[in-house]
Amino acid sequence: MEVEVPYYFANFTGDIRLSALIDIMLLTSEKQLHQADADSTEMVMNNGLGWVVVQYHMDINQMPRLGQKLKVTTQATSYNKYFFYRDFWIEDMDGNVMVKAQSAFVLIDIKERKIVSAADRLENKFGAEEVNRIQRFARLRVPEDYDFKQPQHIGYYNIDVNKHVNNSYYFDWMVDTLDTDYIASHHLKSMDIKYEKELNLESEPLSFAKVDSENHTSTHWIKNGDTLNVIAQLGWEDK
Repeated sequence: MEVEVPYYFANFTGDIRLSALIDIMLLTSEKQLHQADADSTEMVMNNGLGWVVVQYHMDINQMPRLGQKLKVTTQATSYNKYFFYRDFWIEDMDGNVMVKAQSAFVLIDIKERKIVSAADRLENKFGAEEVNRIQRFARLRVPEDYDFKQPQHIGYYNIDVNKHVNNSYYFDWMVDTLDTDYIASHHLKSMDIKYEKELNLESEPLSFAKVDSENHTSTHWIKNGDTLNVIAQLGWEDK
């Protein structure tokens, strides 16, 4: 899919927001899934099922900029009984890879809120290879303390067709806990995230952040009461 970064996808530095980058990637996969009547809307309406992402790893060579034209590609790579793995690439129009991401998805029964077998529920596997192994992502741990803490509000506009907070909103909440000067003076180079527990309209999330200036990383996590909902680590470099 070819896209051009609009002004409302960019932050104050002119880089695309991380949440918008994720949205563009997911739109590409939704278009592929739609060809087999397996996109989010069709799965919910016809089967009572929903796609839920559980982990991402992303490497960023260069963050796309306001007005830049991009080519976004996705490929379903492999699957096992419960996990469906998908890769994404974002290139400039000269074919230079700007962003590459790996992801793991599961299918849930919307009513029961339980994981169901993706292998059994999908007829079209989009060229993905069936495997027995589980793909390993980064192991993320909550720090013992934090530098920033911020409550977040959940409104109806945050809730998607799976009846929980859309995963791209987490990125805005996480980055928003960082100091503006830090964002202005750094480029994002990598991202790892693991979704532990969904948030809904009744949740009262708190967003935390811990910055490791020596290793140029920031760790972010969101909790609803004592429950960890999501944890992520962002890698940065000086501009």
